[in-house]
Amino acid sequence: MNNHNPVSNEPSVKDSDSRIFRASKKHRKQGYFFLIFYVLVGIFVTCGIWFEEPIEERVYGVIFVGLFFSFLSLCCLWMVLDYKHGSLTIQNSTVIQQGVIFRKEIDLSSAKQIRWGLSQGGSITLKSLKKKILINLDYYELNDRLWLIRYFQSALPEESQHHWDLFCYRIAIPLRDYKPDEIPSPEPGEILITRQRYDRFFIPLIIVAGISGAIAAWYSQSPRFLIAPIPFMMLWYFLSHKMPKQGFVDRRISADKELKQCLIFQVLWLGIAAIGSLIFGRMNFPEPQNTIYGVCLMCIWIIILLIIVSKLDRAKHQKDLKEAQQRVQQWKDCP
Repeated sequence: MNNHNPVSNEPSVKDSDSRIFRASKKHRKQGYFFLIFYVLVGIFVTCGIWFEEPIEERVYGVIFVGLFFSFLSLCCLWMVLDYKHGSLTIQNSTVIQQGVIFRKEIDLSSAKQIRWGLSQGGSITLKSLKKKILINLDYYELNDRLWLIRYFQSALPEESQHHWDLFCYRIAIPLRDYKPDEIPSPEPGEILITRQRYDRFFIPLIIVAGISGAIAAWYSQSPRFLIAPIPFMMLWYFLSHKMPKQGFVDRRISADKELKQCLIFQVLWLGIAAIGSLIFGRMNFPEPQNTIYGVCLMCIWIIILLIIVSKLDRAKHQKDLKEAQQRVQQWKDCP
């Protein structure tokens, strides 16, 4: 929460004023949820390896799993600490970002560039000759995000602002027009996505994953397969938690060629990963070769995935950029 009044159309900070922004409670809840999840799954998998694998294979498996889940848990712990200790302050013409450890300061009179990012609900990168501050808008409440967007959009001249058109189209206008008390009305080629829609998709998927995991655990006499439904449960919670109560409007997959191609590829690629994992699991390479081969294959799979998805994303980016240039006038007419 922040200590300022509701958003105005022309935000400003007087010389005697300061505005302090802190991460939303949603940010803290996500940190706690994933921290507990990764710790429990890490303990479960570690115990499975220790009690099931031969003595000569235990150490390598436990070290790999321990490092992997420890890293994820530390990232989640950092989110919780950031909620408690982090803040963003705008005082006079100075932007102050206080992190868990470090503190950054940039005076807007020395700022040379603002970059508007599209990842994770939008971001603002403020740059001077020697310093840089990255502001993740998804950390903050809706009114705070709108205030920050309007403030920084008016802080520097247009020639110093990069990717504003696309940011305005994808992030700023949807945030400005969002009405939490009204159910959105989809237009042709669009669809209303609600939490109930995710429920209808994930509940059967979790049941199938649970049954499949139980069968695999019985067949292989390995209880580690019982965690099969947990990743889907985590994704279900994450998507439902981030979704507004009234839902949101998005383009239909059938009406978005680039998105359709990306989703089809991801499904096929995940299928290849599942089949490859089963085949690899039956080969029983000796340790440490088994762990080394597994890590190398996983890295190759991820690299190919990133290359193809990046290529498809660039095609979608070009398409959105053309439409953004037409829609950005809406923000100028009604900021």
